This record gives sequence, structure tokens and C-alpha cells, in this order.
Amino acid sequence: MTSNADVTNADERLTWRLVVSLVIGPASWLLPHQGAIATLLPQKISEIDPVNKVPLVMMFSTVAMIVALFSNIALGACSDRTRTRFGKRKPWIIGCSILSCLVLLIYSRAETIPVMLAWWCVYEFVVNGVAAAIVAQLSDRVPARWRGTASSAYGLGQTIGGQAGILVAAQFLGDVTLGVEVFAAIALIGGVVSALLAGERSNLHEPVAPFSKRELVTMSMFPTRNATDFYKTLAARFLLVVGSSMVSNYMLYILQDYLGLDQAGAQRLLSVNSSITLIIGLVCCLGAGPLADRIGRPKQLAVATTGMIAVGALVPFVFPTPAGLIVFSIIVGIATGANSSLIQTISVIVLPNPEAAAKDLGFLNLANTLGGVGASFVAASVIGQFGYGAMFVAQAVVVLLSGALFYSIKRVR
Repeated sequence: MTSNADVTNADERLTWRLVVSLVIGPASWLLPHQGAIATLLPQKISEIDPVNKVPLVMMFSTVAMIVALFSNIALGACSDRTRTRFGKRKPWIIGCSILSCLVLLIYSRAETIPVMLAWWCVYEFVVNGVAAAIVAQLSDRVPARWRGTASSAYGLGQTIGGQAGILVAAQFLGDVTLGVEVFAAIALIGGVVSALLAGERSNLHEPVAPFSKRELVTMSMFPTRNATDFYKTLAARFLLVVGSSMVSNYMLYILQDYLGLDQAGAQRLLSVNSSITLIIGLVCCLGAGPLADRIGRPKQLAVATTGMIAVGALVPFVFPTPAGLIVFSIIVGIATGANSSLIQTISVIVLPNPEAAAKDLGFLNLANTLGGVGASFVAASVIGQFGYGAMFVAQAVVVLLSGALFYSIKRVR
């Protein structure tokens, strides 16, 4: 079995247990997160305050971003320093998964906007502890020659979590509380199973710098050496998330207010689109990582897929119909599925210091957090000025900028 030391000792094995855990892990935290934030949260807000629903969704995203910003880096750095007989990632994955479940159960019973916001912030804090520890395993335990394949497994989990979360949430628009309770169970069971299946060994033998004020500063600092490509990747990922999330975060309102569907029609189309994106995304995600390993060009593939997203985004703008949105889902599903593994491969390659993998990947994961907030801000502004249709044009422009940044990375082909 591959341990933390195995990679540095040039062990070329990639165990099936680790691969499967890299699918279950991200799916188990992202499915509840996306299902709640993209569908059930907007639905509950619209039930409580339908007049202010758009700015309230933006406010939730902004406040949650600030919490996640701190959590991803702080808990990732703590994970890097953890030394136990269970390893350094397993305790954080299991512990934060248990807390995620408990917080979601409490959140499901919140009845006012302030209480919802408070518990959502607590949830964002603990769930980012799960995310930071899981993704760090790509650097800790995967040999370089298999990073594309392992990233496909991780991307597969992300695709399942992101799309299945929306699909499952669509079934609970009439009972948000029950939906969140289901997601709480998924967070608990999936997180624990993932951590146990990965089979991480004791890391008590690994040296760790004595804790000091200087070490505390180092734990919280952005990388400064050999980090040019690291920051290009951060910016590219940020723009890609902005482009993708500005539509997905408001998809329920797009279906109802842009396409004019009632709740039943919106629920049906939301389910159809999520199913299409999920199935296509799974296939493309599975193929993209091994293809990147084989040809050694993850950057070029990432640039091509961002171009596909831009093309797909223009379809609902030109054809504002359910059929146009389905075509959008097909094209974007292909590109997003492939990107979910390609971007993780690129992210691991550009790490300035593998010994601080969880912390630095936590900084890169800020792209997801900041991107979600940026998406809500841009989308709310575009909707207010030009309407829902203009969001698709804005998405095309933003993802093309992301592709240009990926193209400029020098360390990755």
C-alpha cells in the first residue's frame, strides 16, 4: 500500500483503494455542499424573503467565502503538521465529516435568515477541513506518473458531487429540511468511508518543525519562491469558477424567471440538465486524466476545454429555450468533466513546496471560494443591469480569460 513515504521513495504503485477513496471523498463533501448552496439554499431564501432573494444569495456567498478563506488555509496547514498513528489526513477527514453532518442537521431547522447565515458559516468552516485534507493526498501519496489518473478519480468525485448534488436537491424543493438531512447523512457516511478506504498509515516517523511564532507565520503565508505558475493557476481557476458558478448558482431563477417555467417545470428541467451534465461529465472526466498522463499535455487540453465552455455558454443566449439550455448542458458537461481532472493535475505540478501541500492547495482552493463569491457578485450585477440572458455572454468572456492564463503557464505542457 502507498504511504506518505512511498512517493518520495519512487514507488510507482497506485492502489485501487486510494483511487476509489479519491472518488468517494470529494463526492461526499461536494454533493451536500453543492446541493444545498446551488438549489436548497436559494429555495429556502426565496420562501422566506422572495423580494430580496438575489442579493441575499450574494450575501450568503460573500460571508461564507470569508469563513472558507480562513478555514481552507488554517485547517490545511494544521493537517500538514499533524503526526498521528492514523496519518495526517485521516483524522481531519473523519473529524470534519462528523462535524459537517451535525451542523447541517442544525442548519436544516433554521427558520430565519440570520440563523441560516450563522450556521452556514459554521458549515463552511468545517467542510473546508474535509476538502483540504482529501485533495492533499494527490501530492502526498500519488507517484508523478499516475497523477493524471488519480486526478481523474478526484475529478470524477467532484463531478458526481457537483452534479448529483443539484440533481438530488431538485427532488426536495418542496421539503428543504428533509433534503438537507439527507445531505447530512451523505457527508458523514461518505467522509468516514473515504478516509478508512484510503488506508493512510502512521506518520509519527515524519519530522516536523518545532512550533514557534516563525512557524506560525510560515503556516499562514502565501508561497513566495518558484510560485509564478502557482499564481497563474490560482487566477485561471478563479476565473473558471466565476464563469461556471455565475450560471449554476442562479440556475433555479434562470429556469423560473428567464425561461418562464413554473416550479414543476423548473424541477423537471433542472433534473434533466443535471443528469445530462453528470453522465457526460463522468465519461469525460474518466478519459481526460489518463489521456493527459499518456500525451503529457494537460495544459493544452485545459485550454481547449475552456474554449468549449465559452462556445456552449452562448447557446442559451441565442436560443433562450429549454432545448437551448439542454444543448448548453451537453457542451459544458463535456468540457467541465474533462477540466475537473486536468486542473487538479496542473495544480499538483505547480506546487512550490510539496511538504506544504495541504496549505498551498488550500490557497489554490481559494479559487473555488473566491470564485463562488465573484460569480454571485458579477451575476447579481449583470442580472440587475441586463437581465438573466446576459449572464451567458459574461460567462463566455470570463472562461476565455481563464484559458489564456492556463496557456501562459510555463511549468506544465
